[in-house]
Amino acid sequence: MIKLKYSNIKKIFNMKKSVYLSFSLLAIFSLIMVAPPAFAAHGEGGMSATVENAAGSSTPGCEPDCFIPSTVVITVGGTVTWENTDTAAHTSSSGTPADGPDGVFDSSLIMSGGSFSHTFDTAGTYDYFCMVHPWMEGTVIVEEDDHGDEHAEEMGHMEEKGHDEMEEMGHGDDHAASGVEDISDQFVATVTSGVIHHIGANSDDATLLVHLFGADDDGELKITLNKDIITPFDDGSYFVLIDSEEVDFMQMGNTIHVEYDAGSERIEIVGSHVVPEFGTIAMIILAVAIVSIIAITAKTRTTLIPKL
Repeated sequence: MIKLKYSNIKKIFNMKKSVYLSFSLLAIFSLIMVAPPAFAAHGEGGMSATVENAAGSSTPGCEPDCFIPSTVVITVGGTVTWENTDTAAHTSSSGTPADGPDGVFDSSLIMSGGSFSHTFDTAGTYDYFCMVHPWMEGTVIVEEDDHGDEHAEEMGHMEEKGHDEMEEMGHGDDHAASGVEDISDQFVATVTSGVIHHIGANSDDATLLVHLFGADDDGELKITLNKDIITPFDDGSYFVLIDSEEVDFMQMGNTIHVEYDAGSERIEIVGSHVVPEFGTIAMIILAVAIVSIIAITAKTRTTLIPKL
């Protein structure tokens, strides 16, 4: 029987420990890399957006994400740029495969590495597709920005009332105290009465919560949903409740129009799945990774170090 010296056993232990730690770190980075796109800045809305062609989209199978992202939202006067990052040539032509081009915009053939930009001066929803590969479809939603000044004025009025008065009216920072993160920046949303106090996501019941403040008159909420955060049901629809009562609403693609009465405070949009906030997921991944490293290290140390 060959007996190993303690120094040799120690070298083997250190080598295996390094291998285990390397695999653990690789697992952490892999989890971060495959995390859903919702954990990155969404960047939807504003005056510009960039769309890329999915790799290999010249053959069927990339649907519905042949254009990435498949739906972008900009304000009137904004510009969308299509970048062909695929190896095949593509077009970005307004219209649908069923009805053909409608003439609003047409890139003609964009070669690999090329790009095309179009500025949208009129609000509306613009479908487009690739004339060479008609299974490639996308949507541009152009929003009016006519509520910006009104929203800013009402926000200033709300701040003048002071934090204490807001709490007396039942609109304090309870959501912050309960750990609900405000994710308003992940959506394009406007209201015609009052202001949006905050938007939160509840993954337990797949609900997006829109909290209103100061809705003294009847109004309408217009919100473009981020499918990376809230997923619709199989038929592409959602449910909407106002102060726990189900209501009718209008849905156009990812955009929902909800009319609410004066005094409404809470609008719930229910889908099939809601992704929790990035901070929660990141902490879970980090905790699991640390526990795994500790467990593997302890087990390896116990197995390899000889008893003296």
